[in-house]
This record gives sequence, C-alpha cells and structure tokens, in this order.
Amino acid sequence: MGRRPFVREQILEAAFHLMAVEGYEAVSTRQIAERAGVGSASMFKHFATKEDLGRELYRVALAPLQGQFVELAASKPEPRAALRAALRLLYTAYDERPRALALLVFPPHEITPPEVDPAAPHAVRAVLQRLLGADDDLAAIIWGALTGPLQDRFLRRRAGAMTPHADEHAKRIVRLLPT
Repeated sequence: MGRRPFVREQILEAAFHLMAVEGYEAVSTRQIAERAGVGSASMFKHFATKEDLGRELYRVALAPLQGQFVELAASKPEPRAALRAALRLLYTAYDERPRALALLVFPPHEITPPEVDPAAPHAVRAVLQRLLGADDDLAAIIWGALTGPLQDRFLRRRAGAMTPHADEHAKRIVRLLPT
C-alpha cells in the first residue's frame, strides 16, 4: 500500500520533466511511463487519461505560485506596485523552479487547466489582470512582456538567475500601463 503514493509521485515527476521540456502535446503516455520506470497499466491506475495526468500536474506544479498571487491580490496594491511585485514573483519562481514556470508560460493547447485559463478566477494571469485593471488586450501585452524574458531564458537554456533583473525589467514594463 505504501508504494502507490511513491509510484504516483514518480509518474508526476516524469510528466513534469517531459511536459516542461517538450510540451504537453509532444509527450506520450508511453514516454512518461518509461521515464517513470513504470508500466503503462500502472500509470493508468493512477491517472485514467493523459488529460487527467496533465490537469493534476498543473495543479500541483502551479499551486505555490497561485497562492502567492492570491496573497498579492489580498494586499490590494496599486497597479504599478502590483506589476513590480508580480514580476518579482514570476522571476523568483523561475529561479527556484524553471520547469514549473515553463508550464505556466507554455500552456498546452489540447487542454486548458484552470491554473493557466485566463477565465479562471485564481489563475495567475487572471489575478494579474484584475490587479492591473487591464482589458484583455492590455493584459495580453503585459503578460507577454513579463513572460518573454522567461521564455527566452528557458528555451535558450541560458544560465543565471532572473531575480536580479526584476527591478530593471519592471521599470521598462510598467511604462505599458496607462497613466
């Protein structure tokens, strides 16, 4: 009985790595099972479908960051302060867990987990949009400006921390907000 949670964690860790690096659509359940060192039947005991696995992975991987954004929203900062704080949170999260941030900035197309659905109230992007008081277009522009450097760093596998650049990048991005 003690092995079941361990196998589940192995599967999630394998999926976490593969989906963050290759993307949700590019990874098969067979690849995940192989990387986890389990048989397909064992994997499907824990997750009935790839979609179930993907949804659980997003829930687990992005829960800490979602919680931080909910806390930020509760502090009711003005939009410019919210943008600076959000950028610090994203950059720090990237430095600590780049694969989790890859899931956030490269969401799947086949499914829309609530953690990356802009219409879901606790999704990071939705919380940020409300904090900024932005319409959908401005929110998309700012989201791209915030996550673009993270995408570049991840895709080019460049070394170095992002957090030291947060304040300088925030100065540039905050200019996108209306005065």
